[in-house]
Amino acid sequence: MKKTNKGFSLVELIIVIAIMAILAGALAPALIKYINKSRLSTDIQTGQTIATAITTALSDETAYDDCTAVSSAKAVTTMAGNDFKDAVNETVNVDNVKVKAKKDMKGSALDSGFYYTVEPTANTCSVFMKTTGGSLLEVYPNVAEDLTKK
Repeated sequence: MKKTNKGFSLVELIIVIAIMAILAGALAPALIKYINKSRLSTDIQTGQTIATAITTALSDETAYDDCTAVSSAKAVTTMAGNDFKDAVNETVNVDNVKVKAKKDMKGSALDSGFYYTVEPTANTCSVFMKTTGGSLLEVYPNVAEDLTKK
């Protein structure tokens, strides 16, 4: 008599499903870290784009005259001066720009907005992201270690 194999047994299916669940559980944290790291890279690039837009706006005479010095970090969405804000908005829409990453590389939660300081007479600016604890993480001109290294 020939024994015919009509498929997998219930035990074999349960073993395969258990192995897949273990693999998924082991890979999920690495995937989450990878996703957050890519979001941080995007946010750093966005911050650098904002800085480029601000520096470019400072080269425009009407925007320069409209810009006031900002020595303590101010939210990009509350940028003062219509001509200055319009010149920056030609490159990046500051009203809709938000931080995509949830945490920095050290695990501190991030605020949803970008912040900036500007010194028009020196034609310089700095761009920051802020943790929910209130500390500023520089994105431009230097990238803070908390955003790049664990």
